[in-house]
Amino acid sequence: MKFNPDKLETTFIDPVTPYSPIKGRKYTLTHSDETAIMFLTIANEYDYSAINKDLRDELLGTWKTHDDSYGLFLYAYIGDSNYLSSLAKYGAFKYHMNLALQAIIYGDRELLKEYPELINSPIYIKFDSSIPIFDNYEFYGYIKNYII
Repeated sequence: MKFNPDKLETTFIDPVTPYSPIKGRKYTLTHSDETAIMFLTIANEYDYSAINKDLRDELLGTWKTHDDSYGLFLYAYIGDSNYLSSLAKYGAFKYHMNLALQAIIYGDRELLKEYPELINSPIYIKFDSSIPIFDNYEFYGYIKNYII
């Protein structure tokens, strides 16, 4: 699956701009199954109004600091379904994660131009599930691995 910039709609909500701030910046990535368009909201709060409460297939994220450097931390809700449903949802997230990360990085490319040191930042994803095997943090490489 290849990322297509024409299938991404990015919205910035004031006071967040394409260039700042890093701290407090929140990402909400959703999509339409019918059109395959992804919707990225970048704001100082998550865009809960964009989340489909039945599907819960959004990706949420924010920058966090550790030892004077930033990391991008994302959250994927697997939920408390049975094992097979959770396995399917976890597998779907993993299958689409490369595309989702490319969309977030592309959608916020002006921030990376403004702060080029961010391209070396690590990416971690918290998969949230009541089933222990799917409830974990995973390292997904670095921002530079997802730049188009």
